[in-house]
Amino acid sequence: MKTRFLNKLILLALMTFAVQWTSIAQSYIEPPMVNIPSGNFMMGSERGADSSKPMHSVSVAAFQMAKYPVTVAEFRKFIEATNYESTTKKCPDFIDQNWYSDSGKKSNGTWEKHMLSYSDYQPVTCITFQDINAYIIWLNKKSGLNYRLPTEEEWEFAAKANTTSNYFWGNDATQTHLYANYADQSSEYFVSKEYGASYVGFIGTTGGNDGEPYGAIVGLYRPNPFGLYDMVGNVDQFLSSCYNEDDYKTKSKKEKDSNTCDLVAVRGGSWHYTPQPLWVRRRARVKSTFSSTRRGFRLAIDGHRNDVDFSTKIFEKTLKRAQHIRLATRPIIPNAPKDIQLIKLEDSMYKISWKPSDDPNVIAYEIYQSNNPYAHLLGRFYQEHYSKIKMVNSRSNSTEVMLSEKGNSFRVVAKTNALTSLPSNPVVITKKPAVMSIPGVVALENTIALKNATLGHRKAREDRPELYYLTVISQAYERTVATAEFKINVEESGWYKLNYSGGPRSRKTGMFFLLYQDDTLAGEINYDSKDDSKTSDLHKVYLKKGNHNLKISFLLDLESMDMWNLGSLKFTRIDMK
Repeated sequence: MKTRFLNKLILLALMTFAVQWTSIAQSYIEPPMVNIPSGNFMMGSERGADSSKPMHSVSVAAFQMAKYPVTVAEFRKFIEATNYESTTKKCPDFIDQNWYSDSGKKSNGTWEKHMLSYSDYQPVTCITFQDINAYIIWLNKKSGLNYRLPTEEEWEFAAKANTTSNYFWGNDATQTHLYANYADQSSEYFVSKEYGASYVGFIGTTGGNDGEPYGAIVGLYRPNPFGLYDMVGNVDQFLSSCYNEDDYKTKSKKEKDSNTCDLVAVRGGSWHYTPQPLWVRRRARVKSTFSSTRRGFRLAIDGHRNDVDFSTKIFEKTLKRAQHIRLATRPIIPNAPKDIQLIKLEDSMYKISWKPSDDPNVIAYEIYQSNNPYAHLLGRFYQEHYSKIKMVNSRSNSTEVMLSEKGNSFRVVAKTNALTSLPSNPVVITKKPAVMSIPGVVALENTIALKNATLGHRKAREDRPELYYLTVISQAYERTVATAEFKINVEESGWYKLNYSGGPRSRKTGMFFLLYQDDTLAGEINYDSKDDSKTSDLHKVYLKKGNHNLKISFLLDLESMDMWNLGSLKFTRIDMK
C-alpha cells in the first residue's frame, strides 16, 4: 500500500512538474530552424537594376535560418509577456477599387488583427523595424540564444539554395503556385469580388492559382532545396543589412549595420505582387511608424544546432493542424471557360459556344456582354465594363446572343453553388479599324493592337470630358517593351509638331516613348515635369503622306516600378516656309 501510495505521489509530482514546465516553455516559442551550410555564391545579377549590380562572389559562414516567417502566434507571446505597445501608427488594411487609396480613416490594421487576416499562423505584419528588434531582444532573453535578422547576403544565399535560376524552382513563373503565395487567380477573384479592386491593368497576375488571395498560413507551399518555406511570396521580409543603391560594392560590416543607416534591405516579395527573381532588392525605413499588411520577418542565428526546444515541437504540431484545416476548408474557384467562339447566325444574332467544364461542381454558365465598345481593352474589374445578360445550365455549352450598339465582346463565367470563375478571355466581334487623319488627334481608344499595356477610362464630368488613355505598369526587375498601334492617314508629307498629355507617375525625366511610322523611327519623345507637353513646341516628327501604321513604344525602366499614362496625341502641321 505504501509503495502504491508513494508511486502515486511521484506520478502526481511528475505530472505537476510537466504541466509547470510546459507552461514555462510555452511562455515563448523558439522558431523552427534549418541549418544552412557555409558556401560561396554569385550575388546579384547583371540583368537586373543597377541596385542589384555588379554580380559578385560572396562567402557565407554556416548559420541557421527560420523555417517560416514569424507568425502572429509567436509574436503574441511577446506582447502578452511584456505588454509592449507597437510603434506602428498606421497600417493600411482597407482596400477599395483603387487599392490602398483611402485617407487612413478606415485603415486600422494591427499586428494582431486586420481586414486581411484570419489565423494566428499567418505571418505577423503591421509591425515596424523597432517592433521587430524589441521582439528579438525579448526572445533572446527568454531563450538564452542570440536570434537576429538575416543579412542580405545570408538571405539571398539561403533563398537560392545552390540554384542559379530566377527562382529556386527554375525560370518558369507559371509554376509559382506550387511554391509561393503571389498575386494570381485567387487574388484577382477575391479582391475584385470583395473590394472591387483588380490586378487587370495594374501589375497583372501569375495566371496560376495558389488558393490564397492575401497572406497565407506559413508553410502551405513547397519548400526550397534547403527546406525553407515562404522565402518568396506571402510577405516581404525585413533584413538587418543597410540598403544603399551601391550596397553590393564592398562595404565594411559597420557600414552595413542597421543602427547606422536610414534604410534597411527587404527581400522576398509578397502576396500582392507577381514573382520577382531572387536577386531583386527592396527597402524600408528604419524609423518609420508606417507599416504594411504585406511585410513581415524571419529570424537567423549563427552556427548550427540540432536540438529542438519543446516549445518548437508544440508549435509545429499546432501549425500542422492549422494548415490541414485551411487546406480542407479554403474556397477554391473553378477554372474559367476556354475556347470561346462566336458564329454569326443572321443580322445581329450570334451563337456563342465554349468548352464544357470538367469540374463536377459547375452548375451553370453566365454570359456577359460588354457595355462599352472598348471593354476588351480596359483594365480593372471586368464587371465595370460587362453586364450579365443570361445564364444557362451546365448541360449546355452554347447559347444565342445579340449584338448591341455598345456591346461587341462577350465573356463566359463558370458558376458553382458558392463561387464563380474568373471571366473567360473576351471574344470580340471585330470591326473595321478607325483610320485617323493627320494633322489631328489620335484617339487612343482606336488602338488596333496593345502589348503589355491596357486602356484606361475616365468618365466625363462637368469640368472635364470623357477620356480614354493608355496605361502601362511594369515591375522594376523586368525590362519590358509596351506598344500600341493605330491606323493613320497623313494628308501631306512633312514635319509635324506633336503634343501629348500624360507622363510617368513619378519624378523621372527623359525618354518617354518612341514613335514609329510603319517600321521607321519618326521621333523620340521625352518627358519633363517642368514642361507642359500639351502646348509646348518640344517635339517634332517627320511623317510621310498616305495610309500607315503608327506605333508607340515604351521601354520600361528597371530602377523603379514604372507607371505611365498617355492621354492624347495631337499632330499639327509645321509650316516650314
